[in-house]
Amino acid sequence: MENIPVHKEGFDIEKSPLKEAYLLLDAKSPVRLSNLYSEEDQKLMVTQAWDYDNPELVTNKIKEILESVDVSKLSEEEKEWRNEILWFWYHHAISCAIWRYKDQRAAQEYSARALEFQSAGHPNQITKLFYFLTRDQLSEAEAWAQEIHEEPEKSTAADILDWYKKGEFYKEQIRK
Repeated sequence: MENIPVHKEGFDIEKSPLKEAYLLLDAKSPVRLSNLYSEEDQKLMVTQAWDYDNPELVTNKIKEILESVDVSKLSEEEKEWRNEILWFWYHHAISCAIWRYKDQRAAQEYSARALEFQSAGHPNQITKLFYFLTRDQLSEAEAWAQEIHEEPEKSTAADILDWYKKGEFYKEQIRK
């Protein structure tokens, strides 16, 4: 019999519509797919190689697979982790649009999509801040930032607001 990777709770990647994504990252479960995706994503962010316009990046390949599946064919666990990965992809696409491509329209589109995938109660509050700022809604962004009390979100929000107010969105800058 063929040796098929099965998650300990009985998850079978061979039967999943996301099989191609699992195989790309050698993941054996939805949560492992998310964890391995995050590792790849962070490597690209640290090296500043993250780029939504490079189809060769594994992050973009995974995103394409996740968006191409019929969501109704996924288990609840797969839907949850699919949405988390897609939120993360779109969240980083916002930054890429702002600082790499200086494309406000793309940043607006990606911030709206990120919010669609972000789960209720998600700890990240920067996505919504980007949503407001990419639409030049400074007062809404400032009000949102006032409600952020946890670190590192609070400091990150302050830095982003500062960059925006200094006119550093959509232009070259040195990032920390």
